[in-house]
Amino acid sequence: MAPDRSYLLLTGATGLLGRSLLRDLAAAGRRVAVLVRGSKTADAAARVDELLADWQEVAGAVVECPVVLEGDITRPGLGLDPAAADWVARHVGEVVHSAASLSFERRPSDDEPYASNVRGTANVLDACRTAGIRRLHHVSSAYVCGLREGRILETELDIGQTPGNDYERSKIDSETAAVSAPFLDVVTVHRPSIIVGDLVTGFTNTFHGFYKPLRIVQPFVEAFVQARLAPGSLLDVLGMSGREAKNLVPVDWVSAVMTRIIQDPSAHGRTYHLATDHPTPSGRLCRLFEELVVAMAAERSAGRAGAAPRPPAFDPATLGRLFGDQMHVYRAYWRDDPRFDTSHTRAFAPDLPAPQLDDETIRRLCRFAIGSGFRWPPPGRPAPGPGARGALVERLGAPRWSAAPAGPCAGLAVAGAGGGQWTLGSGADGRPTWHVGLPAPGAPVVRLTAARLAHACDERHPAAALDGALVEGTTAADRQVAVDLLTAVVMRAPGASAPAERPAGSRPLAAVR
Repeated sequence: MAPDRSYLLLTGATGLLGRSLLRDLAAAGRRVAVLVRGSKTADAAARVDELLADWQEVAGAVVECPVVLEGDITRPGLGLDPAAADWVARHVGEVVHSAASLSFERRPSDDEPYASNVRGTANVLDACRTAGIRRLHHVSSAYVCGLREGRILETELDIGQTPGNDYERSKIDSETAAVSAPFLDVVTVHRPSIIVGDLVTGFTNTFHGFYKPLRIVQPFVEAFVQARLAPGSLLDVLGMSGREAKNLVPVDWVSAVMTRIIQDPSAHGRTYHLATDHPTPSGRLCRLFEELVVAMAAERSAGRAGAAPRPPAFDPATLGRLFGDQMHVYRAYWRDDPRFDTSHTRAFAPDLPAPQLDDETIRRLCRFAIGSGFRWPPPGRPAPGPGARGALVERLGAPRWSAAPAGPCAGLAVAGAGGGQWTLGSGADGRPTWHVGLPAPGAPVVRLTAARLAHACDERHPAAALDGALVEGTTAADRQVAVDLLTAVVMRAPGASAPAERPAGSRPLAAVR
């Protein structure tokens, strides 16, 4: 069977930019597979369920669930099971490499950021070579310019500049490796500046860089107010004048522009600065940070109404020294930014200029971080269960990475937490089979939400699944095949099938996508 390379593989899907790319690429009709590392408490599928639940909770969006590949960019072969690696070779034609470490200083414990940014990129490139994937979108950083000043061109990379920190050095090395790979036909480089949260909701799940001053101040907000620091003290601690400009861009804008570029092959093969032409003055940022510190202190004091006032915890000099010690790693980050040339970006997407961040937008971004306690997901929030995916496992066993058997087949695309993308077919014995990923374009596909499918399985009521579902197919006969295959699955009693053979080392729910 000829490879069907209709899938795009996205790394870094659980990060701030990656989760926005997953939403936007799926909404644009792309078939997306994601490479996700399991954590101590959740496997890859469960982590993707969490981010899909985030989209529904924060933005009311039911995002299409991707194919999930459990792996790790820092491991050879991306840590993929052989069966999953074979699936990639048969189905993936393009990679968006967004995974990265944001560590500014090298950590001896795990060698970040070099482990992820340099060796991880090398592993992604090696996986592309092995699988025959010849198109790559590499997410770099506008700050590969290092400590240069003035105008930075999109066409420039390593011209002997001095990096400001280990992060910048690692991004120079990784971008150089990507654009130099001889086995790739097309490499497109996306260089965002400082990505902050969502413009509309303020959502972020990472709290580095822009958020760092507030995060450091949070435990000491009352001490800052009691110390009666003069306005502008934050600038003094950071060694700034207030005239420095920071190039802040909201993640939803970065993702929207990247998605448009990814979707248009005529735009590939260039480097794009995803930056604003209207950077934010550091003086305005520090003024807003100081206002928020006062507001946080007032809220805490109100919560202790009637209690005796607390004595000052620190004198101004001690407080400034503590804050400065915490911020020393980020001093290069807060320097005056150069001017990033955005000629390629503006020429390709003139109708999508980077939004200017006004005071209320910056407050919204900060309030989300403060309200979440600079942690995401919120502590104690229950993890979403396997939902519809679990119901299908009970009926069919774990899905197979192999291709569906010859004969009638249909795709099943289930959106939201507990969903996935599969091909439904019939085995030689007439029993339903399911396989990871959708069939080749042109085959019929049923699209519905995980909640609707889970309810239908619980009730063994196919009409409940099909009510509101979208059944795609070229002919009425094709659509009927899809309906019949889904009906056979829903009507099947839980436990009616022995588990399908799983690749060695995989976990049942991690392979279900």
